[in-house]
Amino acid sequence: MDETTHLAYGRHVLVDIADTCATVLNDGATLARVLTLAAVAEGATVLGTIEHAFEPSGVTILLLLAESHVSLHTYPAQGRAFFDAFTCGVRCEPIAIFRRFVETHPIGSYRITCCERGEMAPRPRWLDRGSMQADV
Repeated sequence: MDETTHLAYGRHVLVDIADTCATVLNDGATLARVLTLAAVAEGATVLGTIEHAFEPSGVTILLLLAESHVSLHTYPAQGRAFFDAFTCGVRCEPIAIFRRFVETHPIGSYRITCCERGEMAPRPRWLDRGSMQADV
């Protein structure tokens, strides 16, 4: 097993989407299919999908990944949506999942926020004793 695949480290991508056609944002089946294809194409392992349609409009889609998750929440009447993806380890990149989604699906403008979570390097053994600082 590759140790870097299962590090307590990951990247989190949050995207605010605007100026998108209401019909596009209300088509849950197509959105779920495109998100799934994007995640798989970028090396993520999709364990399950949950879709929920709201009345009168809007959808929530959640992809449960072995690496963590991808979600999309839409507000068709306002032309807005929120994309969220987090992947643990270094095997796949959540920003690449979003970019592939954008390449294959018509959305308007967007603003991306990325953050790294956890630590890339394994923790020193002296931290395993519950201490947050080195003994000096």
